Amino acid sequence: MNKGLKISADTAEINFLRRKYEELKQQIAIKCPECGQAKFKDLFIHAASAIVVLNDGGKIVFANKMFNNITGFSQDEILMKPIHQIMLSPNKSTADFIKNISSNVIDSTNLTFQMVNKNHEEIWVDMSIKHLKEDSNSCDTSICIFKNITKEKENKLRNEELIQELMEVKELQEDNSAQLSILLHELDDKNLILEKEISERKKAEKKLRESEEMFKSLSITDPLTGLYNRRHLQDVARSELARNKKNKTPLCILLMDVDNFKNFNDSYGHSAGDVVLKSVSRIIKDSLREFDSAFRYGGEEFITVLPETEQKEAIRIAEEIRITLAQKEFHPNSGDPVQKTMSIGIAQYQPEESLDEMLKRADENMYRAKIKGKNRVYF
Repeated sequence: MNKGLKISADTAEINFLRRKYEELKQQIAIKCPECGQAKFKDLFIHAASAIVVLNDGGKIVFANKMFNNITGFSQDEILMKPIHQIMLSPNKSTADFIKNISSNVIDSTNLTFQMVNKNHEEIWVDMSIKHLKEDSNSCDTSICIFKNITKEKENKLRNEELIQELMEVKELQEDNSAQLSILLHELDDKNLILEKEISERKKAEKKLRESEEMFKSLSITDPLTGLYNRRHLQDVARSELARNKKNKTPLCILLMDVDNFKNFNDSYGHSAGDVVLKSVSRIIKDSLREFDSAFRYGGEEFITVLPETEQKEAIRIAEEIRITLAQKEFHPNSGDPVQKTMSIGIAQYQPEESLDEMLKRADENMYRAKIKGKNRVYF
């Protein structure tokens, strides 16, 4: 919209408001002055454009919400304040014009200028000014209607900058086409080198991640059995205890100890003992569910953490592990096959119990299984 059409639109809006004001003023005299005044002000308050009304001294006597939004000042901060103290402009001539708005002899004015709001942000506004005069020699009221055009102004300036840049590039291309061709060729070469470096870097990063994952896995895994180690047990068990407390779900652990393992090692050697431990770990893994976890607790001791599991199911899993091991035959030498057994203690989580207390109960139950003859499950 050009400035002439803008002034006409603003003038039409002002004339409409004046007619509405006169109609309401007549009704106010007859019926309800306060109600009529509120309706009249409501037209200004909710107008889409920012509107401010000045007295003959250039002080603000009324402003709508959009004016507050653009300037950043509240109603209490602007009423009866000179408009040039609210709409500050870094341009001296514009600042002088705003300061002397009420003394302007021209009935209507339209201008675009830069101002500074309360937050010291520079914004562009497009403002139309209409002076309402009782006679030709004085200005009683000035109405200013404006909007924030910062984005439009910035876009326009940016477009102009882009056009200028394009013109410069075009001139450079015309004057230095040969050199530009060389530069583009060099750029292509550098891009190829860069792509190769990026590809190699991605491969290195992938290997690094794989190494980190491998080292992380090694740090929480027992190298002999492939089960999680005792250090990782602390993290998993505490996490499951926290989940148990939150969701009120049951939780059990199995503490397993291979019976007479020291005698077996002394009789057949540590290599044969390692075969037994690896077999035990495989049996435990095969007996567990997807969400269960198994750990080598130390030496010939193993622990399984069974989330969402009550006593009956824990006993079933423990018996399956015990029976499977008892039926397996080992051949540590050329003699008769040897069978191994284990004693298993079960503990179910009790409210407010710590991890150490729960492990202690499982350990005590395992020793009770030993005392009662080994190769059994005790709960």
